[in-house]
Amino acid sequence: MITKWRVFNFKSIRKETALNFAPLTIFAGANSSGKSTFLQSILLVAQTLAHKVTSRSVVLNGAFARLGQFDDLRSVDSDADQIVIGWTVRPLRDFQSPFYDGRSRDALSSVSCEVAFDTEGSGAQKEISQTQPRLSSSQLSTTTRDPEEGDQVFSIIIRQTAVMHDGAKQKWINASDNETSRTSLQYDVALDENSLADIREEWGSAELVGCQPRHFLPGRLFLGVDMVVEDAQTILDIITRENPRGIILRRHYEDREIAVPATIVDFILNLAGDASKGARRILSERLQHSPDLFGFDGVSLEKLIRALVLSEINPGTRREIRQRLVESEELEQLVIDSMREHRKEEHAIRPSPPPRAIARAITYLDNFFSTAIRYLGPLRDEPKSLYPLSPASDPSDVGLKGEHTAAVLELYKNRPVRYIPTSAFSDAENNPQPITRALETAVVDWLQYLGVAEDVKSEDRGKFGHELTVRIAGTKRPHDLTHFGVGVSQVLPILIASLLSEPDTTLVFEQPELHLHPKVQTRLADFFLSITRLGKQCVLETHSEYLINRLRFRVAAAVEPNPWVEAVKMYFVECPPEGSTFQEVKINEYGAVVDWPDGFFDQSQQEAEAILMAAVKKRKNKRRR
Repeated sequence: MITKWRVFNFKSIRKETALNFAPLTIFAGANSSGKSTFLQSILLVAQTLAHKVTSRSVVLNGAFARLGQFDDLRSVDSDADQIVIGWTVRPLRDFQSPFYDGRSRDALSSVSCEVAFDTEGSGAQKEISQTQPRLSSSQLSTTTRDPEEGDQVFSIIIRQTAVMHDGAKQKWINASDNETSRTSLQYDVALDENSLADIREEWGSAELVGCQPRHFLPGRLFLGVDMVVEDAQTILDIITRENPRGIILRRHYEDREIAVPATIVDFILNLAGDASKGARRILSERLQHSPDLFGFDGVSLEKLIRALVLSEINPGTRREIRQRLVESEELEQLVIDSMREHRKEEHAIRPSPPPRAIARAITYLDNFFSTAIRYLGPLRDEPKSLYPLSPASDPSDVGLKGEHTAAVLELYKNRPVRYIPTSAFSDAENNPQPITRALETAVVDWLQYLGVAEDVKSEDRGKFGHELTVRIAGTKRPHDLTHFGVGVSQVLPILIASLLSEPDTTLVFEQPELHLHPKVQTRLADFFLSITRLGKQCVLETHSEYLINRLRFRVAAAVEPNPWVEAVKMYFVECPPEGSTFQEVKINEYGAVVDWPDGFFDQSQQEAEAILMAAVKKRKNKRRR
């Protein structure tokens, strides 16, 4: 679930704007005030991570929104060159989120990310970056909760390299052996100490020199390593570990030959002789030096492995030799000094996955935004007698206009879903408890409560598509949607998309009340409240005072513990000349707006007062006659 969202320099939102989100988050305000702009920043992130071309840092024109080019998005007359979008999300483990791994000992508690993008270069390159902006920087941090060690924070920052050919970068540029590693050097990388230690468990000499982003998220990291040090560490692992072959396979031995200098071999033989003369003799036969084979006197690493692991030495003696090597205070420095003496300085760039905690956070963000953001625009598909077959790759997606609703209902009508029955809202003091029923049953329950239909049926008509028929109150015969107003076609996609979605889904609806009767708008608020009790999040843009007032009523009427006070967060949006502003509208436990903003659904209040005052004045005038 999204818990915080931040936007800067994005269309009408000129100033940095950070808003806290609740399970039901509502944006209200005048037309063109910036409500849709804020939602578009969410859709931009979602359609980017769902896009198959991972080299695109952000996808301006995708499945959810067509936003034009970079200059269309950057705030007019802004002094800043970058657009910044940031957020914090929290896995809903209490609702068995499909993205929460309940088996993990150190479970993800929250993930925060901030991405900044801009244009680059000039001429043709700048023209391309207008529609394919450049990633300027990306910051990601995650908090994990360990039952024994408590909360731990891990972080990674990647940003465009300021100077590509300075002294620090040049040696790694020279060490780049392919185009991918050279391209990765365009980004500087920084990790927290624990994550860096995680990386150095595999590559002890590692320096962070580059990154290959996946969209704006860190993908593969590229490490600059000192191969002399790494080879020395490999030799040490082989000498001192019980299963050296497994270590070798995890590292870099399989594709290159490593030479072990004679000074190291002699040291091993001397320690072996202290344990057993027979062991020394066997190892000496196995470890015959090969002068000039590597440019100096030594043996191959493969020969050393076979001597220590596969020779005829008694297992007890072999363990004693290894123990003597482990306890030696001279061994580590001897190996490093010997390798330095016989090898030239050698730098290399090696790819590496992100550290474990950060990798899990990246996977969560990727899955959440690419599959768990559902969006329904304000304009629904016009009613039809037959709906064409759905071409959507996700068969549970009703479409941006609800155009696939009939197909989705037909496919999933018998699927069990958890939902809050409408009977829970029959009393003012409700106690919403979920039940499990077939999707079709749940949809009909809410259609009846909203008052738009008594029944709904879908039927597969083969190559002609899907038929959707409804029966309204007072009639016995069902008809297709062309026989009625647009109420059913407006509401049905909202119900199906919400009921069918998994926990930890964020549903974004623009003007869900459009073309609906005030009574339907009012009761639709109850439906959105019910969805928040199922571990799902709804983000609404609305102009409906009926919906807002119903929420106020539910908050006021609820008994302790009040489930709705913390479940609802509301923002009033205005757009003065300096850019969009977002004022939180707080509703207290009595349903009252704590600090009523000017322009926040006050027209009807003013009209009601004017009617009352006019009536009182008229009554007084009649009495005087």
